[in-house]
Amino acid sequence: MKIIISELPLSPWWWQGVPAYDDNPAMQAGTIPNQSLVVSERNMLITILKGLDVDIFESPFPKKLDDKYLQHDFIYIRDQFISDQNGNAVILQFRNPKRKVEQQYIVPILETLELSIIYLPEKPGLFAEGGEFYFCKQDNILFSGLSRNTRSGAEAVAASLNVEELILLESKVFHLDAYFSPVLGQNGCICAIICCLSELENHSKIELYNFANTRNIPILDIPIEDGIGTTGQPGSFAANALPLPGTLVCPSAFSSPHIDSKLQALGIEHVIVPLSQYALSGGAVHCCTNEL
Repeated sequence: MKIIISELPLSPWWWQGVPAYDDNPAMQAGTIPNQSLVVSERNMLITILKGLDVDIFESPFPKKLDDKYLQHDFIYIRDQFISDQNGNAVILQFRNPKRKVEQQYIVPILETLELSIIYLPEKPGLFAEGGEFYFCKQDNILFSGLSRNTRSGAEAVAASLNVEELILLESKVFHLDAYFSPVLGQNGCICAIICCLSELENHSKIELYNFANTRNIPILDIPIEDGIGTTGQPGSFAANALPLPGTLVCPSAFSSPHIDSKLQALGIEHVIVPLSQYALSGGAVHCCTNEL
């Protein structure tokens, strides 16, 4: 598997303080990340992924973004595109207007990797952000949140990827990966689902259980503190994981040892890579990695 990770900007990341987005209570407004810790945490993530035989491509941080924009969300490279992991990349449509500029800078990077570029239709109300998706290639299934994504955006992405099944999960949480992750067995197929079920609307809970029951897949329910947390108490983002065949890479341990016991029983290696500084602005392992 090949994964892209952005280099850091030349100027300090969030050096004027983390901003606050209305729909992301995890962002710790005004906090300035420890820049040396940002570097060491990123380096550790890359080292661990390479140790798992993942091929890492370190994408250059766009100089024009560094010169003109101070928010530096580009390092959350998950959000700009989604790949079918077979040579095609779909450029996504941000709902968050402050991030729309990033779309134009990811395209030349992907083209240097010889990926074919697919653009979503330019339609009013069509939004799709990468943190709202988990694409499980082996099963050819796409999970999509319905917070920053719209139904039309999720359906357009599903059509572009030619997936067999689209599972739509509605929540008030800004991105799906802030409370949800599939778990992949050694064969790359979904063997479990980790989810903070309390974050889902009731109809989405029913849909998720129907999907899991038909495939005999366990759902491992986690508390809110293992995801985004609350406005007054940010969570650990343990759910913001990168699922690899036989391995789940997380930024934090789950609060209940029951989850680790279940993962161990399924033959899943649970690898923890702390990303404390990324969490200050509501991101973690899934956000800053993207499959190619």
